[in-house]
Amino acid sequence: MAQRERKLSDVLKRGYSDEELKHLYELGRFYLESGRLSRAAKIFNGITAVAPEFIPAWLGMVCVEFGLANKDQALHCAREAHKRDLNSPVATLFLITALFATGDLASAGALLGEVGDILEGNREYDTNLIRFYQAQMARFRSSAGGL
Repeated sequence: MAQRERKLSDVLKRGYSDEELKHLYELGRFYLESGRLSRAAKIFNGITAVAPEFIPAWLGMVCVEFGLANKDQALHCAREAHKRDLNSPVATLFLITALFATGDLASAGALLGEVGDILEGNREYDTNLIRFYQAQMARFRSSAGGL
């Protein structure tokens, strides 16, 4: 995921370099992947507090909230990630997943169209991302007859 570089003043105000944030994020991912959701949440919440533009931490929180069965909170975190980069197909797909979970099929479908346009315009995306998109498309088509 492409991240905008923060200004030196941002780093000095918040006290963390981009490299330090990436390392903290990796620790949060480790906790998430090992099922230690409360520890992962603490790290991801800390990152979003000091660097709200760091989208991977928001996406980590989406995973944590889904793991805790907090669909509405997962949707909130997905919206936060998406609003920080409206052109990020990853953030948009996480938002789509949260919208499906909360029953908002119309919004999910509209966003799927946007992601499709982004992916068609650039064939260099990771195959896992394309599979994620295709899975969400299949999910949309099968739900309520694809509206």
